[in-house]
Amino acid sequence: MVICIVALVVFSVLSIWSAKYRDLSREAFRCVARMITLRPCDVHLETRIKTKVTSKLMFIPKLAGLVYKHWAVMSWLFTIAFFASLGYSLYSVYNLLVYGSCTPGNQCVITSIGACILDIEKTAVGAILTILVIALLYIFIKNRKQKAAI
Repeated sequence: MVICIVALVVFSVLSIWSAKYRDLSREAFRCVARMITLRPCDVHLETRIKTKVTSKLMFIPKLAGLVYKHWAVMSWLFTIAFFASLGYSLYSVYNLLVYGSCTPGNQCVITSIGACILDIEKTAVGAILTILVIALLYIFIKNRKQKAAI
């Protein structure tokens, strides 16, 4: 159900330009509304997203199996990465508007906007790589424990 929060934000923005995402945006909104009221999500949006992502990875069956099996952990990690990236982006935009630079007190080498974009991209790539490494380590350790128990 965690991925429904990210889906709501992403599909809401995409639905502004494309009617294809409007139904998905409505489903994500219903899912998040039910989750906030502590009721189970009846839309099955997360199952559809999980199935679609897994089907895209079927060219490497082991990877697809790991993603499908550990979807909840990966869903939490990507949700945390999404909001961390969003928060840092908002912080950079605030600094750009107030100080004229992404980091207070520093002059941008390129342009203010160009440096902000570079800062945001570096942070986002670093956060995503860190999350992927943590997820892979978690899956590796869990698989090793399961094999040792057998």
